[in-house]
Amino acid sequence: MKKVLLTLAVSAAFSSQAFSATTFDARSVGMGGIGVSTSNYLMAPFHNPALVAKYGDSDDVGILLPSIGVNLQDKGEMVDGIDSAVDAIDALEADRTQHNASNVVEALAALNRDSAYVQAGVGMAVAIPNQWVSVNLFTQGYADAFVYADVAGSDLNESDLLNPSHRYDSTATVAGIAVVEFGAALAKEYKLDNSVIYYGLTPKIQQVKTINYVADINNFEFDDMTDDQYQNSETSFNLDAGVAYTMNNGLSLGLVGRNLISQSYDTVALDGVKASYSINPVFVASASYNYSWFTVGADIELNETERFEDMSGFMNSIDSSSDNTQLAGIGIELNAWDWAQLRVGYQTDIANNLDDQFTAGIGISPFGTVRIDLAGSYSGENQLGVSLQTSMTF
Repeated sequence: MKKVLLTLAVSAAFSSQAFSATTFDARSVGMGGIGVSTSNYLMAPFHNPALVAKYGDSDDVGILLPSIGVNLQDKGEMVDGIDSAVDAIDALEADRTQHNASNVVEALAALNRDSAYVQAGVGMAVAIPNQWVSVNLFTQGYADAFVYADVAGSDLNESDLLNPSHRYDSTATVAGIAVVEFGAALAKEYKLDNSVIYYGLTPKIQQVKTINYVADINNFEFDDMTDDQYQNSETSFNLDAGVAYTMNNGLSLGLVGRNLISQSYDTVALDGVKASYSINPVFVASASYNYSWFTVGADIELNETERFEDMSGFMNSIDSSSDNTQLAGIGIELNAWDWAQLRVGYQTDIANNLDDQFTAGIGISPFGTVRIDLAGSYSGENQLGVSLQTSMTF
């Protein structure tokens, strides 16, 4: 099942664009998803643009090539359920018996109104910190796909199924979005007696592709959803803005607003089924403490990320808030002389749509120049994620 979900994520992310995918910062993933006050100048555009101006005296340029990741959520094992239903229908078509009809009803009943989500990401960045205006040029994106099984009552009647002319009305739907961002994070610092204020802004272009693929449950093929007839494309402008405050004793505070210009994107309407995807402003507050080899921090989203909205045309209604998230995380990093790092974290969803998850990660950074980071998140076999990135700083 996880292989199928990964295929879905990749096909949604890379159907026709090189960077149609969410950048997962492996350091952040390993630390419970935090980063608004703990990120570095290279990864700052993905967390808080203000931190692009937070760099060391020896930092001249940083390159991220690349950061990649995937998150899977399939609590009801819905993707496996589609496979089971298709197999049961095929068996019934080959041998129309009461037993096989009963198997179809059982498979479809278990599948009804089940859903799964998958997100995939990739990103790159080049950072040039300096005393005038620190700059980070980046491209990032994400693919966010929602899979839903809509079972018709007529397909749950064994007598109807035994009729050779029976036509299945049950459907499976993939509603997805792929967002590509190109932007420049710009930041400055303002020094006080015992602290520094950082402030930054990220103007960016968002290329957005929506996907709405609807097919009969017995003819559903994940590969078909990349066809142009199921897609819409738009281009928009957006902004991120952030501030950070760091004291000489190691305490830091951060606040960021992402996607400050609210946008809504409609999918194509197919067989009466349609949806819209919301990119809404999300505000995140953060606090952290750093002392030499030790960093601890916490981030909390102050409002919900809305994602899919206004889903209509289904036989069985969908709660459009069922995919909303509002995340809070805490993380710790142990740094061994800037050569190796160990990270652990914990993340919870205040909106109660995701299970709480534990995270862990490692980093290898010989000579403090070439860096490789790997992280994973886990809250059971049906909700997990992984992220990997390589970077260089000079």
